[in-house]
Amino acid sequence: MSADDQRPTTPRHRADNPVDAPSPVNGTRSGNAPGHATDDGGAAEVAGDDAGAPEVAGDDAGAPEVAGDDAGAPEVAGDDAGVPGPGVAAPLFTAHLEEGLDAALRAFAAAPTILVGLDFDGVLAPIVLDPKMSRMLPTSAAAIADLVALAGVTVAVVSGREANDLVALADVPAGTKVVGSHGAQWGTVVAGPDGAGALEASPVELSADQAELRAELIRLTHEIADGVEGAWVQEKPAAAVLHTRQAARDDAARLTQAVLDGPATRAVQVIVGKEVVEMAVLEVTKGDALVRLRPETGADAVLYAGDDTTDEDAFAVLGEGDVSIKIGDGDSAAAYRVTDPEEFSAVLVRLVQLRQGTLDTFS
Repeated sequence: MSADDQRPTTPRHRADNPVDAPSPVNGTRSGNAPGHATDDGGAAEVAGDDAGAPEVAGDDAGAPEVAGDDAGAPEVAGDDAGVPGPGVAAPLFTAHLEEGLDAALRAFAAAPTILVGLDFDGVLAPIVLDPKMSRMLPTSAAAIADLVALAGVTVAVVSGREANDLVALADVPAGTKVVGSHGAQWGTVVAGPDGAGALEASPVELSADQAELRAELIRLTHEIADGVEGAWVQEKPAAAVLHTRQAARDDAARLTQAVLDGPATRAVQVIVGKEVVEMAVLEVTKGDALVRLRPETGADAVLYAGDDTTDEDAFAVLGEGDVSIKIGDGDSAAAYRVTDPEEFSAVLVRLVQLRQGTLDTFS
């Protein structure tokens, strides 16, 4: 997430609502399907005779119980229908993924080499008021660790966040690819001396003119936002970013318009996202990132999941055999949709199950 929108128009400026496409297919079954998560984070009751089915413990305690008589749910091989995460003593409930999405995951998991591209905020981590407090869901973190350990799998976190900040917040294992600032920063997570993940990255290179323009953007944006409670300016290696999520609504609207009418009119790439306006001196998109990652990783198929408008750039470059998943509301070109990061964690767990079941095909 983090300041997401689509490709720029004049002057390299991105429209606020670029996508006019059919809504994606919902990722979980509707109607009489038990266990569908509600909008308030709870879950519907599970029908069936297995009233004693254990609940999922830990941070995903809102996940529904496993029904005993759901003959219509996709079968999962093995005795354990789920992949345990931290504090999860019972199988994670994944039986009610929408059939089309489950079929797409099955085909994707069977490809010899796969790339799993994931936005961070709103996908792996719930949106929070203070972006510095954002944390990945434990179940998603455990599933990513399992995926990275499997043969023929590359996981890439593709975010608008500054890459070092992203690694500090994201609980991802060594070997995970990291693309920060919408594609301006590139690196790989390595094991640090204390065992924690550290970013090994190439520096962002700017020309003298680009460096001067970046400094001007930062100065002008500070002049607009400084002193306004709840607003702040982020200084990225190739961009200036106005954040207004914690500001009063009137202040947020006024500051956003002032930035759009001022520094954003320079010859820069402007990204208007959820409570952010980013002005970058490098023209990059998440779609460009996937185009570069596919040959670099040798991926036969790509899955990408995102929640914000710049993720549409990534969805746009996917093709036959790839999987696109939109998290949350809003128009999207993605083929599938899930409700929130909690529901998407079940998608990751399901992908682990399917990939583990097909590994012997590639030996």
